[in-house]
Amino acid sequence: MQKNLFDKKIEGEILLEDIFTAYFDCRKNKRNKPDALEFEIDFEKELIKLWREINNENYQISSLDVFISERPVKREIFAAQFRDRIVHHLIINKMECFFEKEFIYDTYSCRKKKGTHFGIKRAKKFMRQCSGNYKKDCYILKMDIKGYFMSVNRKILMDRLEEFINKNYEKKDKEKIIWLFRQVICHNPTIACRRKSPKKKWVGLPKSKSLFYAKPKRYPKLSLRGFCLSSS
Repeated sequence: MQKNLFDKKIEGEILLEDIFTAYFDCRKNKRNKPDALEFEIDFEKELIKLWREINNENYQISSLDVFISERPVKREIFAAQFRDRIVHHLIINKMECFFEKEFIYDTYSCRKKKGTHFGIKRAKKFMRQCSGNYKKDCYILKMDIKGYFMSVNRKILMDRLEEFINKNYEKKDKEKIIWLFRQVICHNPTIACRRKSPKKKWVGLPKSKSLFYAKPKRYPKLSLRGFCLSSS
């Protein structure tokens, strides 16, 4: 690696050290995955390439793998390639502290120290409180919004997220962070995806639970610079 790359700082650019930090975060518990191993063979070269693509705004998301998981319930899963997951870690490293301030205490999943086990402990605590230490009946409402993730309008989401970033994030690489969020949010994962499960596995999966049946308007068009312009 060129010795001066870490020290090279251009106004408004993502720093190379941020890319490396995201990479080391990403590879935790992933080092035995085939795409992670392939990336690691020459990871410095690959990270510099990714860094340049991001700052030149010609980074493109790779084809996603899609498969059906049967447990705990039948669901469709789109999995990003390793280099794209590095980008996910990059933008969340930049914005996580601001998102955390917006969440209520009892928001769980994908939060540090707020995983499934912690949520179960909290639920048990509330049940004891509500039932008078299990001496009286109490009720729990279990609900889900039908097809929520499949029906999110990405343009509305991106507009609100951009407003949030502009309000809270003041670092010089803000425009690059917004640009990366656009690439991730506005990307249609069904385009050129690679099926890792046979098509028969989709039999019985409700259309409301599949991105293959999401309305086209949920994915806005992107200009050459990646801005969300209009719905297709």
